[in-house]
Amino acid sequence: MRRWYIYIYIVLFNLLLHLPEALFAQYYLYNDAPINIDASFTRHSIESSAQKSIFNVLTIKNKSNRQENLTLNITVPQGWAVIGSEKNDINLNPFDSIILPIRVAVGAKVKGDIGYSIIASLTDSKGNTVKNVYCFVKIPRVTDLSIRYIGKLSYFDPVNNSTEFSVVIKNKGNREEPVNLLFDGNRQLVIGNQRQALFSSDVSIPPYTDSTFTFRAELKDEELFGKNMFGLKSIITTVDTTLRSTYWFRKIESQYKNYISPNNKPLNIEFIALGILDATRKPIKSVIVDGKTLFKGNSELYYFYRNFASSTESDFYKNTRMYLGGTFGNWNIEIGDNNRSFETVLFGRGGYLAFQNKKIKIEVIANKNQKSDLDNIGGALNITPTLTSKIFTGIAYSKSNLTEFESKLYYLGSGFTINKKHNFYTLLGYNQLTRELSGKKEHTEFGGEFNYNSIIGRLNTIIKAKYGSQLYNSSQAGRLNIYVNPQWYINPKNKLSLYYTHNINERPTIQGTAITNNSIMGNHEIKVEHMFLVSPSVHAFWGPAVEYYNWKGATNFPPNGAFRSINYKIIVGARLKNATGTSTLTPKIEIARSSVLEFPFQNTDSVSIGNKNFGYQYFSLNYRDNSFNVIAFYTSGPRSILEQSSYSYSNKTTRRLQFMPSFDRFIYKNVVRLHAGLSYTNNLVAKSSYSNITGQVYWYLPKDWRFYVLGVYTLQSRTNPQDNVENYQSLYVEASLRKEFNLQHPRVKFYDIELVFFKDFDGNFIQGDNEPGVKNVLLNISRESSDANSNIPGDFYNAELLSNNFGKVKLERIPEGIYKLVYNPIGKDAGTFSKALEEMTLTVDKNKILYIPFVEKNKVFGKIVLSRSRLSGLGRIDVSNVRITATDSKGRTYTTLTDKNGDFVLFAPITDQYVVNINNIFYENFDLRQNNFKVQFNGYKQFEVNFVFDEKIRRINFSPSTQDAQLANIMQVRRTNLRGSVKDASTLTPIRARVNLVNTKTNTVVTSMYSSSQTGDYSISFMADDYYLLEILADGYWYHSENLNLNQVTTFLNVTKDVLLKPISIGSKIELNIRFDINKTDLASESVAELNRLIRLLKDNGNIKIEVQGHSDDLEALNNPQISEERAKIVARFLIENGFSNIQIRGFGNTIPISSNDTEQGRALNRRVEIEVVSK
Repeated sequence: MRRWYIYIYIVLFNLLLHLPEALFAQYYLYNDAPINIDASFTRHSIESSAQKSIFNVLTIKNKSNRQENLTLNITVPQGWAVIGSEKNDINLNPFDSIILPIRVAVGAKVKGDIGYSIIASLTDSKGNTVKNVYCFVKIPRVTDLSIRYIGKLSYFDPVNNSTEFSVVIKNKGNREEPVNLLFDGNRQLVIGNQRQALFSSDVSIPPYTDSTFTFRAELKDEELFGKNMFGLKSIITTVDTTLRSTYWFRKIESQYKNYISPNNKPLNIEFIALGILDATRKPIKSVIVDGKTLFKGNSELYYFYRNFASSTESDFYKNTRMYLGGTFGNWNIEIGDNNRSFETVLFGRGGYLAFQNKKIKIEVIANKNQKSDLDNIGGALNITPTLTSKIFTGIAYSKSNLTEFESKLYYLGSGFTINKKHNFYTLLGYNQLTRELSGKKEHTEFGGEFNYNSIIGRLNTIIKAKYGSQLYNSSQAGRLNIYVNPQWYINPKNKLSLYYTHNINERPTIQGTAITNNSIMGNHEIKVEHMFLVSPSVHAFWGPAVEYYNWKGATNFPPNGAFRSINYKIIVGARLKNATGTSTLTPKIEIARSSVLEFPFQNTDSVSIGNKNFGYQYFSLNYRDNSFNVIAFYTSGPRSILEQSSYSYSNKTTRRLQFMPSFDRFIYKNVVRLHAGLSYTNNLVAKSSYSNITGQVYWYLPKDWRFYVLGVYTLQSRTNPQDNVENYQSLYVEASLRKEFNLQHPRVKFYDIELVFFKDFDGNFIQGDNEPGVKNVLLNISRESSDANSNIPGDFYNAELLSNNFGKVKLERIPEGIYKLVYNPIGKDAGTFSKALEEMTLTVDKNKILYIPFVEKNKVFGKIVLSRSRLSGLGRIDVSNVRITATDSKGRTYTTLTDKNGDFVLFAPITDQYVVNINNIFYENFDLRQNNFKVQFNGYKQFEVNFVFDEKIRRINFSPSTQDAQLANIMQVRRTNLRGSVKDASTLTPIRARVNLVNTKTNTVVTSMYSSSQTGDYSISFMADDYYLLEILADGYWYHSENLNLNQVTTFLNVTKDVLLKPISIGSKIELNIRFDINKTDLASESVAELNRLIRLLKDNGNIKIEVQGHSDDLEALNNPQISEERAKIVARFLIENGFSNIQIRGFGNTIPISSNDTEQGRALNRRVEIEVVSK
């Protein structure tokens, strides 16, 4: 048995020993064993971001004992790139390995929170995949969302009151972002096609995109009450952000009517019929005639007349109020029925005279009251030594012609401010009164007033006190009023206020010459109020108060009887506003507990006191908006001193309801306005009610006519002691017709202007029947100057208007003067058309219509081509900033500059033709093949023009002589060196000025430089010619220009020109470099260049006013005296047509010659035009 086991062990051992050799032989025998390759990335996962590169290492191992030939393919997501080769052939020896660096550029628009994979794929020679290896790239989420409106303001179309606004959302992040847009129109704006005041929209914004969302906004058709700005609140919400903002809309009309108060019109007439439906009396007819005429300077004349129930001829004088007055410089004179207050009111028919300047005012009045037969004389003096102080005094004398009444009242007062924080006002009055009262004839009375207010930090204080003794000849007689109100602003949301009032009214009852009774009624209250802000639209207030009542000397009180009570109150209320602030609601509650301290009948046996302790409740509600107002009260219990006295006597309580709504607004455009009101009172205890209904309709007719009807209906109902109901009612109606006459004043005149913006198809600046208007053109018109130097009624300074569907803008009754017009299209109606003119100046001197064209501009483009010589030694030549000019057949020019490559683009309006030329700055070294081109578009939108310069090839002879005549084809060059200085003509200080050398043939600048700001020196070297002009320009100075007639014959010429520039100031004058032929006013072509220089200077100094002065020689002055003025007019016309109109014209003939008239050369110098500054 043991041998058998040994035999088995030996066999197994041999099998194990030779098994690998057997397997090896099997592989080579069939040649189909799999490839044993291993591959892996060093980093299995990588985090990166857009437009970054990532790096990883790929390791490939050959685990077999044979050589492997493989192909490596790197696959990346779309938009990514492999830096290097995406495909590589790899040869691996048995049991060998290789390490490959891999760098990949991440795409620009990868999305966040997504794992991308880079795949390394190994294939054999047959294309079979051997191994795939993955590297995962994680892109973190990036949130970069920006939201903005296109523009900050949109304008409503004046016809349909709608417009569009756009929101741009830029998602620079790498994830799609959901966005919610919520718009709140505050009940005045509606959004979208559904016209919703609260509009919401959900949108999704893809990554790396800009999205524009356009919405339509419309203004609701309701009364706007002059409001022209409307805010659209927006809440734009993303996943993690909320943006709150307000976008604004503006409503602008296409028509402006300058409102001039009827008080400033020369004539107004109104006819009034009073009580026209009264069955018992005839209607009363009344007429009102008034007006004011404004004269030059500050003088004016005004008048007023109104009759009252005139039935006889004498009534038109007696039962009237009329006066005539005028202001002439510092004086004011008035005769007729005048009314002035000199601590007491002096009213009557007489005269009034006043003188006033900046420091003093003196007034004198004398009149007679026609009804009371009272003569009045008064005077006052007011001195204002400083802006914060004044002293005043006066006297008022009154005497009756019917009784022995006589009053002399003197007063003295002052007002001043201390440290800009404390303001004081004081007045003391002394009154000597003669009047027989209870055996006393002479009386000495006093009055006074004190006011103080201050702002110190968070504390504001107001103190007012006013007093008049019992017989003081003033409306304050017998009164003492004290009001104290300090307010402490604790913080922006809390305010604490203290109120103290003290009112006493002591008025005697006078019968004949006896004082029969002295009645004293007073109340004193102290209240503390805390007001706090609950929210931006809700204010609340509360506080305690104590009020004391005191009443003596009532006619039904026993002698020395008095009523006194004290009231302890709690007041709670609030003020609520809507979101737009156009309406407010104020509820208020007052609850009080009252105690009677003294009762006038308590010692009377026949009457016993009623309730001594009681309470009351008072509720009020006030609602107010732009057209509707409601006031409502409800009182339960005795609240006033009269009610408390009656309740204590009769034990009869009080319950009263009051309701007073009113309505006032235009009900039809701006033509018909309705005012309606109701006053309703109901005493629930006494069972009585009172109602008053008022209605008034105004009808505003064209040409300043106005008609109104007023109706008042009154109904009163009460229950008598027998419980019978008694009703009383009445009706009152009046009507009026008024006409305001818009006559012109000597001081200022008013005119109507209409502007028409239109599409100028043919470029002739005249609107044809087929040329439509341009709507939604925003016009800003502002006044620059006016001949009226004093106050102008209804003064118009500037306005913004929006053209209507016909492209029209209308302005009615604007004062004469010079206005600046700035306009821009803000809608899409202009299309490809643009402004033909930029800012314009409008002279308003008559009713006129101004047509303003919009033109479709064509494109002229091209470049500068330099044809260089092969032997050129000029080096690099700068072809930038070379001016290209296009001139149309009417002389209008449009210019542009070349860029660094010599390319240019010029846009010019459509017209018949243009001449396009170039400023030849290369003339010294290049010949220009063609200086100008005639361009006719003939329906095309673009035209190409290239300016070709050929470099000159020449030899230069610096010593010309007669011996060189045979070398006639050799160019002779003469060079001029011009130098000098530029200085101020008044101070001789150096000036930094631009010095230009101009070729008068081509009107182009040959060369240009600046003079030294330190010395004023300049130096120019140029090729000599006979057609040069020297031009020198400096800010704030008149320009200088002169022709350079050098007559150079030598090769080199040195010329010195020192120039003195005159400052632009009032009285300064410049002689234009313009010469006229004998008896001629025509402007030569070189004169246009001179005037263009003047235009540029005047526009840079637009606030000056100039006088164009024409001159003639002695012979012209004899034969044609008007020629000097005609020359001034032709120059002025050119300036006005080119945008400067602040001009006056004057001809001097030969009164101011600058040269002798003995020679033709001297007379030519005298035929000239000069410019002088007359105002600045």
